[in-house]
Amino acid sequence: MKNLTKCFFVFLAVLFSAVSSHAFISEADIGTSAAQFLKLPVGAKNAAMGNASASNLCGSDAIYWNPANLYYLDKNTLSFSHAVWFEDVNYEWISFAVPYGKKGTFGAALQYVSYGSIDRINSSAQRDGSFSPVDMALYLTYAKSYGSFQFGGNLKYINSKIENSATAFAVDLGTNWNLPDNKTSVATVISNLGTKMKFNNESENLPLLIKTGCSSYVLDNLLVALDINFPNDNNIYFNLGTEYEIPVKGKTNVFLRAGYDGRNKDIPGFNWLNLGFGVSHADISFDYAFVPYGEIGMTHLFSLGIKFGEVIKK
Repeated sequence: MKNLTKCFFVFLAVLFSAVSSHAFISEADIGTSAAQFLKLPVGAKNAAMGNASASNLCGSDAIYWNPANLYYLDKNTLSFSHAVWFEDVNYEWISFAVPYGKKGTFGAALQYVSYGSIDRINSSAQRDGSFSPVDMALYLTYAKSYGSFQFGGNLKYINSKIENSATAFAVDLGTNWNLPDNKTSVATVISNLGTKMKFNNESENLPLLIKTGCSSYVLDNLLVALDINFPNDNNIYFNLGTEYEIPVKGKTNVFLRAGYDGRNKDIPGFNWLNLGFGVSHADISFDYAFVPYGEIGMTHLFSLGIKFGEVIKK
């Protein structure tokens, strides 16, 4: 309980600071930013926990959630993620990180979304061929630690293709602070701070997101995490997640996860509970998440993580 109290007060301090400096957040701005695929969650572990991942350790997927947490890796790490989305949409993610001791950790990632084949309809309402939209982002990452503080950043190249292509460049900046109890951490992340995307004659902003999060092990095997998000194209929303670890035998562990993603609160139907599980053995992990979107449908995410090489001391 003491950990949660610390987490709560630190979280409030960061929250009030963020609210006072970002009054631009508004529901009236929904749909006004480009490259919406950048909002799609990465990794089944994080999705199952309601995407409350700013202060969580999540392998090389930290490149997406908070680049500062990439510093914690003590081995080369490779992660694959596949999402079964709606209709013919396929969503892929691959990330790789290499730690260099106290010099920091370097990483790279690819985020890729394909939307299948879409019929082109002419002015006479007749089919006139087809096109295949694709979204893609490339990440280059570096993370470093200074005492109990971790800092990290991404450089991103973003490309969206409908029939014509548009590109943009952006940075993500993250920090994480470990409290003295070594069970609680607080994080702040700024994502998609960059240039505008221009399709034809119109330019649109990227989906800028500022978030702060806190996580704590309330029990030795029970993690609770909370994020609050300040997007430039929607209202403030919360993410809440839990993870319960069950040691099985030797180096094998099972993880049960549940979470709430506040972005989906206005979608009609069952949408408030994300669920999932994970299994890890030595340096290999597999994770699954079930994410409902109410009447729109259900999605399933699968992830595979692999660590290899020598342990790097820090």
